[in-house]
Amino acid sequence: MSTMQTSGINRRNFLKGSAIAGGTLALGLMAGCGNQAQGSEGSGEGSPTSEFAQAGPKTFADDYIVNPAAEWEKYATVENSGLIEGMNFKDGTLWFIDVAMSNILKVEDGEAVVVYHDDAKKAMPNGAKFIDDTTMLITDRSQGLCTFDIETLEYKVLLGDFNGTPFLGLNDLVLDGQGGAYFTDPGQSDYLDKNGNVYYVKYDAAEPEMELYKTGFAYPNGITISPDANFLYVAEFNTNSILCVPSKTYTDAKDTPYVAARLSGGHGPDGLLTDADGNIYAAHLKAGEVVVVDPDGWDITTVRLPESAGIFVSNLTIHDGFLYACEFGQGIIWRIPTSAKQNALG
Repeated sequence: MSTMQTSGINRRNFLKGSAIAGGTLALGLMAGCGNQAQGSEGSGEGSPTSEFAQAGPKTFADDYIVNPAAEWEKYATVENSGLIEGMNFKDGTLWFIDVAMSNILKVEDGEAVVVYHDDAKKAMPNGAKFIDDTTMLITDRSQGLCTFDIETLEYKVLLGDFNGTPFLGLNDLVLDGQGGAYFTDPGQSDYLDKNGNVYYVKYDAAEPEMELYKTGFAYPNGITISPDANFLYVAEFNTNSILCVPSKTYTDAKDTPYVAARLSGGHGPDGLLTDADGNIYAAHLKAGEVVVVDPDGWDITTVRLPESAGIFVSNLTIHDGFLYACEFGQGIIWRIPTSAKQNALG
């Protein structure tokens, strides 16, 4: 069985040690790591070792995420769809969003059923996460941060602006497991106009508390979080990159936002998720594929949709032994068996 190889250096431990050691030592360590990465060897037996030394290559079995023999299958086809996104499972039922059609849907007996529709087309739900048994927290492109009750079918605006300033146009969100959520606000930001934002909201407070967490993104699209809640991963759509951003709870080291991975081809990463091992999955829009990297940004695998599928992969989720992917060009939700487990937070 062939294997996929990648370097095992841990950037976060490196930065943590560098911050403690100081500038001079940090430069020396960086030079040392650079030489190791170019294939230089140590001085032999008895040489001192360091946590900053280049580790041996990691290897990933071909079937680590998805068995090469596994095949995609159609889980649901959405008739007259626009832009399907925002997948969530609740009690075994898949819920999802159609942004362009102002619809919230669920899958019943293999059929996509519209549960909520805004005839006025004021609502443009995009990202969605269940925050209790019946309530979705929703990022709405036109109205702001909203909630939807799957029993009463009430759709309402929770926060329509930030301190009186309208949002640019919200996109996606992730929960932090502590009554809060990070959400992206890309608007029309792009490579030359990097004014996209990431906000944080404490939604379980008596009065929701919100802050502008980070700014300066070239269209922050999907967002997910590491299993320990210390790092955010943001899909910077218009640079074809995945950024790693320390979260509000990360206080152990002086780390800073950085590019965790760059994708090749397509347009850029749309929806993101993390699995229980901390690996990051990206729905690669206009590439017809799911890209998987490890927590340090090294390639694990790329899982391409069938040749008959479209190229507009927008959203992902993992549930009960399957990886699910939305492809909105044809309005189909696909799934493929996986050994990965969903991150409880992401």
